[in-house]
Amino acid sequence: MHYEGTVIRPPSEADSILLQVTVGCSHNKCTFCGAYKGERFKIKDDDLISKDIDYAAQHFQHTRAASSSSAGTPSSYPRNAS
Repeated sequence: MHYEGTVIRPPSEADSILLQVTVGCSHNKCTFCGAYKGERFKIKDDDLISKDIDYAAQHFQHTRAASSSSAGTPSSYPRNAS
């Protein structure tokens, strides 16, 4: 699995597969949160995401939960974000 930047996940997801599809936060303007300050938001390449999915399918066959690592609402992400 390929992870970049800061990865934040709640303890309740500790046993889930973490598929990181974005890096940073799409909003990154909350005054109460400094988790992604200085880190530019980006969507990871489709090829890298596919490799992570293939890896997870081979190595985590008995895991029943999955989680995506992203901040914000995935449906709001533009595919051409840089």
